[in-house]
Amino acid sequence: MKFTKMHGLGNDFIIFNGINNRLPNYVDLAKKVCDRHFGIGADGMIVVEESELADFKMTFFNADGSRPQMCGNGMRCFAKYVYDNGLTNKKEFTVETLAGIIIPKVFLNDNKVNRVRVNMGKPVISTKQIPIDTSEEIFINKKIEVDEMKLNMSFLLMACPHVVIFVDSFDNIDIKKYGPIIENHILFPEKTNVNFCKVIDDNNIEVYTWERGVGQTLACGTGASAVAVIAKKLYSMEGKINIHLLGGIAE
Repeated sequence: MKFTKMHGLGNDFIIFNGINNRLPNYVDLAKKVCDRHFGIGADGMIVVEESELADFKMTFFNADGSRPQMCGNGMRCFAKYVYDNGLTNKKEFTVETLAGIIIPKVFLNDNKVNRVRVNMGKPVISTKQIPIDTSEEIFINKKIEVDEMKLNMSFLLMACPHVVIFVDSFDNIDIKKYGPIIENHILFPEKTNVNFCKVIDDNNIEVYTWERGVGQTLACGTGASAVAVIAKKLYSMEGKINIHLLGGIAE
């Protein structure tokens, strides 16, 4: 069974061509191939499939076999895969996901994709439209106590559910401790991704991400987008925002 291993800023994926190949049970396959000790090792698994709604369908699974709505870095890898493997000759195309139709655009160097831009769609902050148990109309910069630490949390849907937490320092933030606690907090019935953030200056933010169903990752595309949205609301940041992740910079 052929596969391709790809990554976006260290956020890594195993990609299968589901158009030309019949694959076994996706959930079991994702758990096995993503295992870093007994499998290939990855944060997630992507299957390229045919779609009746778009040019392609991206079926995505986290390492634990759960299925999120979308994955930003996964979409960048997906776009490079389908173009470089001759599945399309379009430089901009549509992809069906659980978050709706996503539109990536590829940029070439020597007829190979060296950069991908993804239209992530509009953020959703109305609590009537996002999976959070609260009476608040929007959940932005609300103080929540987590294991005796008070944190200002913002919650939104940026293709996937994300908590964004701005802190003055990462010194007291153990992401491997607080990440899973917040991911599974009673506020979030569908669990959530968690982003701890620190403002560097007006155009740069440092971020550590804990992804639901995966754990700490080197980068998260939907998370980077979510952080930029909340930064503009809380700090009135203007223009381009660079998100500094463990795996590199998302622009």
